[in-house]
Amino acid sequence: MTDISSVSQQKQNNISSSTKVTLESLGVNISTVSSESEAKALIEKLKAAKAGNQTQAEKKEQSGVASETETLEDAKSLASKMGLVLNNNTSADEVLRQISNKIREMASSDNPTERQMAQAYQAQLSTISNSYQAIQASQNSMYSAMDMMSINNKYSLNL
Repeated sequence: MTDISSVSQQKQNNISSSTKVTLESLGVNISTVSSESEAKALIEKLKAAKAGNQTQAEKKEQSGVASETETLEDAKSLASKMGLVLNNNTSADEVLRQISNKIREMASSDNPTERQMAQAYQAQLSTISNSYQAIQASQNSMYSAMDMMSINNKYSLNL
C-alpha cells in the first residue's frame, strides 16, 4: 500500500522549486497543490487579490478620502472579481452585504485555497467598508451643520 506522505511527496515533486518558494511566500501550504499549473493559477489569484489591496490603499493615500462613487466602484469591482453579479443600481450597503456573505461562504469552505482567497478579499472589503463609513460620517456631520445653520437663520430672522 502507498503511504499518504509518499503521495504528498510525489505531488510536491511535480512543482518547481521556484513555484514552491513563491507559494510559501504567499502563505500557501504546498501539500494542498497538486500540479504546477494549479500552483501558477493560485499564485496569480493571490497576487491579484493582494494587488487590489495595495491599489485601494494607494488611492486612499493619494486622495485622502475617496468619494462615495469611487468607493462604490471599488466595491463593485471586488464583487465582480469574486464572481458576484450586481445590478447597476445596487446600493453600496447591499453590495457590501453580498460581498461579506460570499466571503463568509468562502471562509467556511473545505478548500484551503478558497479560505486564503477569502482572507485576501476580507482585507479589501475592510478597506472599502472603512472608507464608506468615513464618507457616511462626513455626510452626517455636514447635514448636522446644515441643520444648525437653518436653525440659526430662523432665529436671526425671527421666524
